[in-house]
Amino acid sequence: MKLTVNLDRCIKAAECSTYHAELFAAREDGFPVVIVEEPEGDQVEDAEDAVRVCPGNAIALIDDD
Repeated sequence: MKLTVNLDRCIKAAECSTYHAELFAAREDGFPVVIVEEPEGDQVEDAEDAVRVCPGNAIALIDDD
């Protein structure tokens, strides 16, 4: 699985980097950066939560298959 952020949809609410700092960091301009592109183990559940809570629907977890 691959974790991605669509910056065109991002509203910079920082939900991802605040609640899942192990997966995302915030750039100086407020946009997030994915720091774990291929989450594994417990990180997958956290990535799924980030997808659910993103107010801009900008985060996606894409199945590689």
